[in-house]
Amino acid sequence: MSPAISPDGKWVVFASTRDRALDQTSLWIAKLGVEVTPTRLTGHGDATDAWIDSHPVWTRDGRSIVFASTRDGGDFDLWQVARDGGAPVQLTTSEHHEVTPSIAPDGSILYAAVDKQTGASHIEARAPDGTIAQVTPGPDEREPAVSPDGQTIAFTSRVERDGRKDGELWLVHRGTGQANQLVNLPPTDESGPVWSRDGRFVFATSVLPGASEQPLFASVVFVDRDESPMRVRILRDSAGALTRVTPAIATALDATALRRDPEYLPELAKVMAAAIAKQRMQPQ
Repeated sequence: MSPAISPDGKWVVFASTRDRALDQTSLWIAKLGVEVTPTRLTGHGDATDAWIDSHPVWTRDGRSIVFASTRDGGDFDLWQVARDGGAPVQLTTSEHHEVTPSIAPDGSILYAAVDKQTGASHIEARAPDGTIAQVTPGPDEREPAVSPDGQTIAFTSRVERDGRKDGELWLVHRGTGQANQLVNLPPTDESGPVWSRDGRFVFATSVLPGASEQPLFASVVFVDRDESPMRVRILRDSAGALTRVTPAIATALDATALRRDPEYLPELAKVMAAAIAKQRMQPQ
């Protein structure tokens, strides 16, 4: 899960339980467009790897990967490893979990700082010189994604709604701190925003929660920031209503083709109606 495409579009790095217990992950890397077996980037695949390496993101020069890991004793810190492998270098350590990093053009690392006791979270920035500053006030903001020009941060903000946590997408300007809501879809939870390479589109995972927070449906949605008024659309293809999460953007996008994708909520209603009709046809 959590694939990340290199700046030159030639490599993908991702977290995986390959050769591990299901509650442990390492990072793996593979060349795109070539039928090759992915290569382990972190860990050794044995009992000494009793940790989680997750949420990889490329540095802007494509030479290394920043990721979150529990390898230093149970809580998540940020680490950096060269694309060609080697020993990871620790970047952060604090009383919080540091997770879901994103890297700005100036080398700053934006990430969510999560309180280990309460679960409250806010977004912080680690400057290239190592100094850390709080970017958003909280109390439940996470998964920052820095725009290609470095000026805007897309992030997930969760609020209490009808007895559950509802995740929506927001934008905050790094210079002014002004925040604006990008996506407001009360029936579904949005998370993991990802920018297109030109900064025009923001993609995310959208989940329709069911009983006990189990998802009824998960899909990839997007917003075209040049569209007026902006609409949340769903990626539609011939494979049907499969679960899709953690998108990554590899190449330039066809804006005309994306405009042909349907608006999300009406399409979600159709998908769920079809699922209900199919269920009713099953023998009892």
